[in-house]
Amino acid sequence: MRSPLTGLGVSAVALALGITAASLPQTADAAKLHRAESAGHAAAACFWFGPTGRVDDSDDNYAFPDSGARYWGAVLTLPKGARLTFEHEFAHARYQSLNSYNNTTHAPTDALNDISTAPDEGSRNPYLPGAKRHGNHKRAYTATLLGEQPPADPDDRAPNTLYAGVPGQQELTLLYRVYLPDRDRDATGGVGLPRPRLHLADGTTLTGTDVCAAVQAEERDKIPVTNLPLKSYRALREQPGKPVGFPAEPKPVWRTFFNPAFNLACVYQGKCTGSPVKTGGQYSNKDNEYVSTYVSRAFGDVLVLRGKLPVTPATALRSPVKRLDAELRYWSLCSNESYATTRAVACLYDDELVTDADGNYTIVLSLPEDRPANATVKNGVNWLSLSPKGDGAGHLDDTMLNIRNMLPSSGFAHAVQNTRTPGDERGVMGPYLPTGTYTTTESFEALGTAVR
Repeated sequence: MRSPLTGLGVSAVALALGITAASLPQTADAAKLHRAESAGHAAAACFWFGPTGRVDDSDDNYAFPDSGARYWGAVLTLPKGARLTFEHEFAHARYQSLNSYNNTTHAPTDALNDISTAPDEGSRNPYLPGAKRHGNHKRAYTATLLGEQPPADPDDRAPNTLYAGVPGQQELTLLYRVYLPDRDRDATGGVGLPRPRLHLADGTTLTGTDVCAAVQAEERDKIPVTNLPLKSYRALREQPGKPVGFPAEPKPVWRTFFNPAFNLACVYQGKCTGSPVKTGGQYSNKDNEYVSTYVSRAFGDVLVLRGKLPVTPATALRSPVKRLDAELRYWSLCSNESYATTRAVACLYDDELVTDADGNYTIVLSLPEDRPANATVKNGVNWLSLSPKGDGAGHLDDTMLNIRNMLPSSGFAHAVQNTRTPGDERGVMGPYLPTGTYTTTESFEALGTAVR
């Protein structure tokens, strides 16, 4: 499955996207514009597949997705000397970006996000500090994809350019992300998907479905994923002599995610020293960094997290936010199964979280059947489900938690991005790194409204 519009003819694609003949001036120039727009939408429909990586989809839940985001993928091969350009509009949303990935490791190689993208002449970028998010101004931009490695010196980067090259690799994988579309906008933030044009080395430009044929855009249901083999995972998880609840601890320990090899060795083998490099994980977003912890119902049916929520922009209600450079652009907490499945269970993101006047939150985690009656938003308490399937590999007490921090401001010193060495998380993040306490349903209910 590529896109809901895959296989539609040009006129059908245009109709599905709200473009009708009656809506356009009937002039020669308008007819040319209509044909160009229709070709662009047809190219987007056959180029991108998805949305992919959905928390709420049993068949499309992988690579630890976030419920606040939507992802569209593309797998392609650029002809020698060719480049792709994407014609698009800035989404009515909290965030958008294009990321490219290594097809072997699935680690991110480069990214082009909203604030790094210059608008076309006569348009405005609503993501820039001080810019109006709404109004009648145009929002167009043009991005370029090259099959080259990113320049060693950031100053040598071409504007609005995503570098997707990996040595020895021909096939490229892209993800286009949109976080938190504004209220009453669709998943794309009301602007559809980036429309590709292919510029060949001989000067020829291809549009429409010819683009997809030329770059061998793959028909896929999902992006290629490499899970930790079940045998390898169980060898780590089921080591003899480990304490009850392993790898969880009676007091949850949050660890910065540096790279898969280091974090697996740290969590399951206790090898947490050295100076690991933050390379990201499978299809991670270069604008996000993460801390994770492992929790277990062996210590109690209910886990209570308390912490402080960073200030994030209030965009969902189409409020006229003029500064997106709050302490963080986006924050979320997700419960997941494990590296054996890379499935997410549920997430809470910043707009959904109830806090006190100082930004402090209480989050109760349990299985649905163990949820305390007073764990309600009305009572000032957030609730998130632990994994009903445990780690997805037979250990029903297990859940893996991830906290995302996106694009911290330069003045916010407590983001995950500011952690440098294993073990410095608490010192760097302070109250923004939650503390956790296990309890029972009955004991939490006995607190009544005094839960803070």
